[in-house]
Amino acid sequence: MKKTFPQIFIVIVMLFLSSRSIAQELRISDNPSDDIFVAVEIAADFPGSIYKFRSFVKSNFEIPKKAIRKKVKGEIPVQFIVEKDGSLSDIKVLNDLGFGLTEETIRVFKLSPQWKPATLNGKKNRSLITFKIYIDTENEKDKYIYFDSKK
Repeated sequence: MKKTFPQIFIVIVMLFLSSRSIAQELRISDNPSDDIFVAVEIAADFPGSIYKFRSFVKSNFEIPKKAIRKKVKGEIPVQFIVEKDGSLSDIKVLNDLGFGLTEETIRVFKLSPQWKPATLNGKKNRSLITFKIYIDTENEKDKYIYFDSKK
């Protein structure tokens, strides 16, 4: 009896570990035609790399004068969906720093060229992306935006 318990335990563990993982199919929507994936085989990407997207944002982003006067410094996390056709939709600023920065962020993201959509099982899918912009207007001489070094 003592020998069969470990064998049964090992068999159960092996069955558990060999079962198919569905983490890559984490969905936000209940309607399969509207699925939005947060984990996929190939993630959505801006043409040329995320560095090109940073450059696009930086060159198009105009820090509002109100934000400069108030010496705003902080993080602007932006969440958006990359559609199957590569367009961006449902653009949301998750942390409103005020002074027109939310409106400017949404304006710039709406200007974005099409992205390469995410793929899962060889099919294009909608995917959810979070991107962070950092604003620093405290120093009169160096008013700028920058990005997290991890992305």
